[in-house]
Amino acid sequence: MTDTGVLWIEWDSRYERLADVSELPAAGSDSYSFVTGPAASDEPSQGSYRRTCATPAHQFHFAARVGGHMPSSTPDWSALVSQNERLVDERAGEGPSGSDLVVQHPAGQRQPGQAGRHRAAAGSAHQPRWRERAARSAAAATAAVLVVGGAGTVSASAATAVVPSWQIVKQVHAGAAGGFTAVTAAGATGGWAFNGQSKPTAWRRNGASWTQVSFPGKSGEFVVAAAASSATNVWAFTAGGSQSRALRWNGSNWAVERSFAQQIGGAVVLGPADVWVFGQPFVPGSGLGSWHFNGHTWKHVTSGKGLEGGSGVSAGNVWAFEGTDVAHWNGHTWSRRSVKALLPAKHPLNDPAVTGILASSPSSVWAIGSGNTQDEGGPTVVLHYNGHVWSKVAQGSFGLGTSPLQQFSSDGDGGLWIPMPASGGRQSFLVHYWNGQLTEVALPTLARKINVTAVALIPHTTHMLGGGFTHAFNNPGAKVVAVILEYRS
Repeated sequence: MTDTGVLWIEWDSRYERLADVSELPAAGSDSYSFVTGPAASDEPSQGSYRRTCATPAHQFHFAARVGGHMPSSTPDWSALVSQNERLVDERAGEGPSGSDLVVQHPAGQRQPGQAGRHRAAAGSAHQPRWRERAARSAAAATAAVLVVGGAGTVSASAATAVVPSWQIVKQVHAGAAGGFTAVTAAGATGGWAFNGQSKPTAWRRNGASWTQVSFPGKSGEFVVAAAASSATNVWAFTAGGSQSRALRWNGSNWAVERSFAQQIGGAVVLGPADVWVFGQPFVPGSGLGSWHFNGHTWKHVTSGKGLEGGSGVSAGNVWAFEGTDVAHWNGHTWSRRSVKALLPAKHPLNDPAVTGILASSPSSVWAIGSGNTQDEGGPTVVLHYNGHVWSKVAQGSFGLGTSPLQQFSSDGDGGLWIPMPASGGRQSFLVHYWNGQLTEVALPTLARKINVTAVALIPHTTHMLGGGFTHAFNNPGAKVVAVILEYRS
């Protein structure tokens, strides 16, 4: 039988491999290995979770890129499946460095998202869902390789298999100030993404396509937050200019609803007659506080003085934060509660604070905190409210996070997606939280060539939208290309 290639899998920015090329079996041997190698091109491409043996479906191929031999006899595929699952377990189990995976579980408390999930071995460490999926995908990929007429081929089921991954689906060349800063979904097939850190533009999603739509962006501003309650009630909120603005899409066009003298940091859109905007912590733009729109007029809510961020479940259940406090709106007034004890400890070179909040339900509210350590930022902590008490469920070091506030989103299945873009030539991260673990996942290109700055859940799915930009290696100011991403699980 003639030689065929070994299945290559594009890996992450560290070029990690399950088996070194130098260790491949000599021609004529009957052994097999999955190996991985760096991308052959600088162009953005589909990525998959780090440290998995799964590869994007369109990259499955057998070609004589490297040596390797496929025997004429049919191999023991069940053994190969087991071998690949073992390789996945060995590699996925390493994770980032230990300092990046400090997890603190409240004593005796079941972790969020744990209900209904079963582990194969009692007493084993929690296994992230991406690792389980990766093992299954690797096994399926092995079993799908067929020996037909003495030649190695890949079955149709392998070629069309869906591997959990982030993919770049839209690229926009908009100069050095390009970059999608906010995204939001509007139904299963709709959504919006906003590009530009100088004069923003709006891009509308219709299924798999993205089209630019007229948008009254101003020079010097960018869209800091976006949200939608329906396809005809989409809001974008700008900051960075001489004023901040709230703009609304009514299904036909964008229009300015209100301008503010101070800077907007976050917003909540519960319906056409229930919209909140909040401030941000940075001087001189700080001090906006909280404003509410009832469908006709805007009102400054004095009990929300100094609040930032924002997320809501209903008209009587809205959350925000300021400094080391979280704040809750009960339909009549704002009340505050300190979570200082759950944040990283204060020292002379940091400024611990809550940086983001997300209300999933009345009994499940998430908050992101940061130590805001000078220069490197972090550490990042994940806090959770179960309807009664707040607790810290995870901690890790992934840099500064998004600005002016931390953007993050539900993953649709009890976890979180947290973008951690790079600054100062550092590596960027896209972090997934689930069941007490923070896990760095693969980006669609080298981690030092992309910044993901925004994520949003597509309703009633586990699929995501994302926004950011690619750039030259370790140089976010060169070769900038704005990108929209999608995640399919």
